[in-house]
Amino acid sequence: MPNTAPLTILVADDDPEMRAYIRRGLRGAHVVEAADGNEALAAVRDGTPGPDLVIADVRMPGLDGYALCTALHADAGTTHVPVLLISGEPPREPACAHGFLAKPFNAAGLRAAVAVLFSRA
Repeated sequence: MPNTAPLTILVADDDPEMRAYIRRGLRGAHVVEAADGNEALAAVRDGTPGPDLVIADVRMPGLDGYALCTALHADAGTTHVPVLLISGEPPREPACAHGFLAKPFNAAGLRAAVAVLFSRA
């Protein structure tokens, strides 16, 4: 029998309006929110089970999206978690993320980016 449990997606963004927008766009998923990269990293490490995906803004105070991505992939317990970075700026190379979504984006674009990540699995 296929697993029909909703995806758990951690959204890390310092803008509460952007977190709410992403939550609405990911209807049907279980969305957990973090206001910065440090909070997101703690949530991923403390979560049981952890998220199926992390969506992180590139520009956040403290631990930015790139540093969060690097930290997740450096830890054997979280290296399997895919990361989708979002930003209004072009991505830096090399990026550790599994995907990148340029702002502004609409809900359909967000859902398509998430679907692409899970179609690769």
